Amino acid sequence: MEEILIKLKKKNEQSVAWIYTAYGKKLYGYAVSKWKLDEDSAWELVYKTLYKVVEVNDRYKFENENKFCAWIFKIFINYLRNHYRDTKNKHPETVEITERLERTMTGTEEIRKNVVSSSMKCLQAELQKLEDWERIVLLMRAQDFSYEEIGQYVNKPVEQLKVYYMRLKKKITEGTNNCIENKQ
Repeated sequence: MEEILIKLKKKNEQSVAWIYTAYGKKLYGYAVSKWKLDEDSAWELVYKTLYKVVEVNDRYKFENENKFCAWIFKIFINYLRNHYRDTKNKHPETVEITERLERTMTGTEEIRKNVVSSSMKCLQAELQKLEDWERIVLLMRAQDFSYEEIGQYVNKPVEQLKVYYMRLKKKITEGTNNCIENKQ
């Protein structure tokens, strides 16, 4: 434990680098998986935490490395909470386009419904062409499941699931677009 504190007392870039190699990736993984942060925000909070640890560690005494890890994690959690509090109300307001269209263009309402329903019919037809495991891959990825989790439900190699997913997306998009073009 003493060697850790000695490394941190220098308060330089090497101290930050040492803390990063020991804890940075773990904190990043936690922020992305549990708090669903985007990569940039997660890394920003990780580095804020690391610099804060280097800056204020000499104010505290730690019994062992576990207490030190818990202290770092507590700082990180506080930054996560602050970030969540600051950003939760800053989401852009969404306005239903259909509401505005209904008020202004009542005569074209039937045409719009037909276009939407024909697009949905094309999409449904393309999805029906897929095998069950392909639909599972598409649906689970749309819900942010990892490829490892998806691999538990389909009998395909996990390393190939990303390739399958990208091909399926392309296949569905092209098929739906072709169907819509043919109907027009």
